[in-house]
Amino acid sequence: MSWGRFAIALGLVYVFQIGAASLLGWSHLDPFLIMAVIYGLTAPRHDARIAAWLAGLAQDLGSADALGVHAFTLGLTGLFVTKLREVGNVNVWWVRGLIMLAAAWPGQALYLFHLHYWSGAGAASFSALLFKATIVSAIAAAAALVVTALPSFGRRPRRGRFRTFVE
Repeated sequence: MSWGRFAIALGLVYVFQIGAASLLGWSHLDPFLIMAVIYGLTAPRHDARIAAWLAGLAQDLGSADALGVHAFTLGLTGLFVTKLREVGNVNVWWVRGLIMLAAAWPGQALYLFHLHYWSGAGAASFSALLFKATIVSAIAAAAALVVTALPSFGRRPRRGRFRTFVE
C-alpha cells in the first residue's frame, strides 16, 4: 500500500469533511467511514487496519468529540472489514456491499451511543440511534461500493489474471 497516496486521500477527505459536508449539512455522510471501508477492503490486512485507525484519528483531531472515539470505532470497522473479507467472496459486488455494511454498522452504533448517552448530545431513543447507524452505514457502504467498482481503483492486474481485491 502506498502511504503517500493514503496521506493525500486522507487530506482530501479531511478538507471535504470540513468544507462541503459540514456546509451542506450532510449529517448522514461520513467520508472517513467511507475511506476506512475502502482501504479495509482493498489494502493488505495490517495496512488496512492501520489506515482505518489513522482515518479515525484524523477525524478525532478535527472534531469536538473526545479524542480516540473515532479512532476506536473506525479501527473496529477496519478490523471487521478485514475479518469479513476473508469469509466472503469480495469479487462479487453485492457480497462486497454486505461486508462493508456489516462491518460499518457496529462502529457507527457505538459512536452514536457514546455521543448521545455519554457525551450529553441530547437524548434519543434506542431505535432512532440504531436507525441512524444503519442509514450512515448504508450510505458509506453504497459510496464505497461505487468507488471500489471503478476500473482504475486498486491494484493493477497482472497479465492474464483477473483483478482481485485481496491476495
